[in-house]
Amino acid sequence: MLSDLNVALQHLLEERGRIPAEDVDVTFDPPVKAWVDARTRPTVNLFLFDIEENTELRDAAVHTSREHGRGVHRMPPRRFDLHYLVSALTTDYADEHLLLWRTLVTLLQHPELPRELLPDALCTTGVPLIGKVTKPEGAPRTLDLWATLDVPPRPALLYLVTVPVDLDVVIEAPLVLTRTARYARSLAAGTPDAGAPGAEVRTHIGGTVRDRRGHPHAGARVTVEGSAAEGAVTTRDGAFVLHGVPAGAVTLRVSRAGRPPKLTKIVVPSDSYEVVVD
Repeated sequence: MLSDLNVALQHLLEERGRIPAEDVDVTFDPPVKAWVDARTRPTVNLFLFDIEENTELRDAAVHTSREHGRGVHRMPPRRFDLHYLVSALTTDYADEHLLLWRTLVTLLQHPELPRELLPDALCTTGVPLIGKVTKPEGAPRTLDLWATLDVPPRPALLYLVTVPVDLDVVIEAPLVLTRTARYARSLAAGTPDAGAPGAEVRTHIGGTVRDRRGHPHAGARVTVEGSAAEGAVTTRDGAFVLHGVPAGAVTLRVSRAGRPPKLTKIVVPSDSYEVVVD
């Protein structure tokens, strides 16, 4: 759900907000100091910092419908509010303000996320996804959020998206998380020191390849640019797993039959390794 929503928000800013993907990154990483310092391109960042149920929209009544001649009873979906800290990062404050203003206007123009931009996984309940720029009662101040992240404050928006959660949905895709391994040289006594400066960090990562409408792309080969490793082929769900990826900034190459390769820059480790292809 969260990865699908990230794809939808990225498409909203790029397509409806006319924020060009070739010039500006749309990311969802925690904007901590090391991450901010490592940015080399103009960036719009949407940091999810809180999730809570919207109890005002809770519906406890059982819904009954007829399917294949039988009555089917279902609990209605629950509604959850997702709170984002939205900021822009560039090397020039005038450009940063312009980018943040473009983002603000785009979010205000679409209080309901357009159905045509949503991946299928977000449309199963038939309940619209509602977004608004606001400061909900009890929400932290943006200055407090920046202080918690230990970075200098900058202009930012608080954006809230209310999403339905269908309790009848069964999650079938495997859960793949980032795993990091450290390989160290042996000391004279024969004991490896994983904290030594010469220690080599390798990470196992799992991600997905989707098209611009959010549909998974199966059968694509994903490799690390400049690596001799064979890589991985995406499953029918668009999922892939790469082993032994070096830590830091790397480029993923997605190869598809009859199409030019897609190159995507990522940072390892990260919270998401999603690649969007044309």
